[in-house]
Amino acid sequence: MIPTHCQAAALVAIALVAAPVDGRAEGPTALEGHDEYVYMISFSRDGKWMATAAGDNTAVVWRFADRKRLHVLEHDAAVYAAAMSPDGRFVATGTGQRTLSLWNAQSGELLKQDRSHQDAVYCLEYSHDGKHFASAGGSTDGGDTACRLWHADELHQTGRLQGHVRQIYGLAYSPDDKLLATGSSDKTIRLWNLKTGEYREFQGHASDVYRVAFSPDQRRLASVSQDGSVRVWNVSTGRTHEVYAGGKKNPLYAVAFALDGKSLAAAGADGRLRIWRTDDWQLASEARISKLPLFAVAFPPGQPLVAVAGEDGKIYLNKLRGASDK
Repeated sequence: MIPTHCQAAALVAIALVAAPVDGRAEGPTALEGHDEYVYMISFSRDGKWMATAAGDNTAVVWRFADRKRLHVLEHDAAVYAAAMSPDGRFVATGTGQRTLSLWNAQSGELLKQDRSHQDAVYCLEYSHDGKHFASAGGSTDGGDTACRLWHADELHQTGRLQGHVRQIYGLAYSPDDKLLATGSSDKTIRLWNLKTGEYREFQGHASDVYRVAFSPDQRRLASVSQDGSVRVWNVSTGRTHEVYAGGKKNPLYAVAFALDGKSLAAAGADGRLRIWRTDDWQLASEARISKLPLFAVAFPPGQPLVAVAGEDGKIYLNKLRGASDK
């Protein structure tokens, strides 16, 4: 499972300005705001606000323009998930003590809480229209593996997706919000039709699936696993292509598509951030970001950056060389 705080076009177009093996390039910018493992990074649609979730019992709301912490949201347990609403008004958080919370992102006020989950909440995701979000989790023996669907503003449960036999670590809404992908410790991915509740099951990973991500055109779904691989799936056919195979000694914990769909980033236990071109799936860049595992990766909207974070509690902002600043 994902370690917790309790368990110790051309290549140059998307090259990372980060510390590669030879150490000659400029290192990334590091934001310090957490004392322990950072598990999730989430941005508002306009890129002005960032939320981070960590094992120090806090989620943090950041004003991204000046990289300042706006609010520290205190919890009574490790925060495994934090999702910023697309409009930047709200943050939803989930903890190891099964608490789901809704916060005003601008004031830091706690608005509502729910404890319907019977086990830890490992993942949260807002729909692209901001009207709904999904939450899921479980325990090491499976536990409560239902994916819950919510009305975002009211924290009112609107549905449940039941089927995985072990905990769910990853969620992703399709760009049109008609599908929801779930990745589980049962080694499978399920692609749910949110109108009918029916699903298709994708099999191919040899171990726990940690995160999933849709491409902006909705044609592909990427996944990473304890088996150390990155897989890309054809959403229509379910066919899969193994982009990278790092082996079980180097599990991968995070994956994200760039917002233009031209690159895919993944990070994991070896502290490296890898980026592939999506036109030919060739490795475009590889950089050592940390000596410790990385658990989260995200592309800030409107900026030539990729953000990663992990066990050391820092959020690293890595510039994509060749991209123009906006």
